[in-house]
Amino acid sequence: MTTSESNKRIAKNTALLYVRMLFTMGVGFYTSRIILDALGFVDYGIYNVVGGIVATLSVINGSMAGATQRWITIALGKGDLAYLKKVFAVGVTAQVLIAVIVFLIIETVGLWYLYNYAVIPEDRMNASFWVFQISTLTVILSILNVPFLGAIMAHEKMGAFAMFSFIDVIMKLVICYVLYVTLLDKLIVYASLLALTVLFIFVIERAYCYKKFEEARFKLGWDKQILKEMWSLAFWSMSGNIAYIGYSQGVTLLINLFFGPAMNAAASIASQAGNIINQFSGNFQMAMNPQITKNYAKEQFKEMHDLVYRSAKFSYFLMLIFVVPLFFEANLLLNLWLKEVPAHSVYFMRLGLFISMFVAVRNPLVVSAQANGNLRKYQFVVMPILLLVTPVSYVILKLGGIPETTSYVMLVIMIAAVFASAYMLRDMIHLDFMDFVKRVMLKIFQVTIVAFSLPTLVYVFMEEGILRFLVLGTVATLSCVASIYKIGLTTSEQTFVVNMITSKIKKKL
Repeated sequence: MTTSESNKRIAKNTALLYVRMLFTMGVGFYTSRIILDALGFVDYGIYNVVGGIVATLSVINGSMAGATQRWITIALGKGDLAYLKKVFAVGVTAQVLIAVIVFLIIETVGLWYLYNYAVIPEDRMNASFWVFQISTLTVILSILNVPFLGAIMAHEKMGAFAMFSFIDVIMKLVICYVLYVTLLDKLIVYASLLALTVLFIFVIERAYCYKKFEEARFKLGWDKQILKEMWSLAFWSMSGNIAYIGYSQGVTLLINLFFGPAMNAAASIASQAGNIINQFSGNFQMAMNPQITKNYAKEQFKEMHDLVYRSAKFSYFLMLIFVVPLFFEANLLLNLWLKEVPAHSVYFMRLGLFISMFVAVRNPLVVSAQANGNLRKYQFVVMPILLLVTPVSYVILKLGGIPETTSYVMLVIMIAAVFASAYMLRDMIHLDFMDFVKRVMLKIFQVTIVAFSLPTLVYVFMEEGILRFLVLGTVATLSCVASIYKIGLTTSEQTFVVNMITSKIKKKL
């Protein structure tokens, strides 16, 4: 595939994913508000705590998912169908084994934690138990679906991925309606309907893969060498995923331990806002990630480096355009979005937005490390940095720190992890560390400072309200776009953007 064809495919896939995002984002904001209102703060917080325990103990699956998708993408890059079929079958075998291991861990360690350490009102323990079991089923289905979802992403069938997302969102709209009319325990009903949604998506995704991809069959395979390589990558990926648990689910459990389920609701609402905004960069990266891995398979390192830089930098810039007005108007927007805003949500949201942006910057670096496959040295350096989140947060909270302490710690450590990740890629993919710092990190820091300057003046001198929101939103958008264009883009990138806009205008005329 030529560079031009690759860019066209990335552009097409990005467009499809943005259509998906706009639809899911709009519905996501609505359903979050309805579900919080239907369940209440306590039950909503309980669901996030119980789901967090299950997700924490299923960390091994996230590791194997990355390994399986990496090998499928590498096989596609080499154009070897026989090897691709073998890789897929071995991947299916690995996921079945993982499903059994994860089930045993969840039903022992998970239940022990639920009954001994989770802060849950006594009268809701029975409901929490059933939510725990239903969430376990959901996780097992997700584990078994990994090779099939990996095939869709590796083949870059983003249209199909978007279609499945539309179906998922529509079913969640139905769930909102059912929660309002049901006379049964709403928490159990909510978890059950989410599990049915996952089951339905699981069935139709497998049917699609079976029809479209010759290699995608639910057939067990065994190749000692491939499985050994997969498990090696999965083991070291798992080290990184354990660190991820430290700054996501681990923090959820800490907040529950120190402040109870109502505070979990505040943190969860704020993180949902960040996650929805994160889709702006996630869609762009999802379209670029297969190309990064395929360039590695072909040993086209210069092209790979360019894709990594663009993915990291553009992902941050795409989010920044939305983050600046959201940062200043978080209080107004949360009050418009929710009937009742949980305490501390505004601060969690503001910090969460910045954390999401630096997670987005780091993601292409992680994809590059996984493309190499040898993660041992990489994880020995990066993992201890990320693992600091939970113990540092615990110490500060124990000393009387405020709930938002966890977010401050997370932000500082995530920035450090970005630099560490780039540094470790020097030998793995021949990445020039200082080149990354100059072309990506320096640019995003400069753009951020300039982009926040004018909106800060509007925020200070105008009173909160719809008028300030409209004025600040306009100023923030213009400030971001101008600073990104003048400071963040290279001359060639500026020329590309101008030519693209000019061609679109000419077509319209």
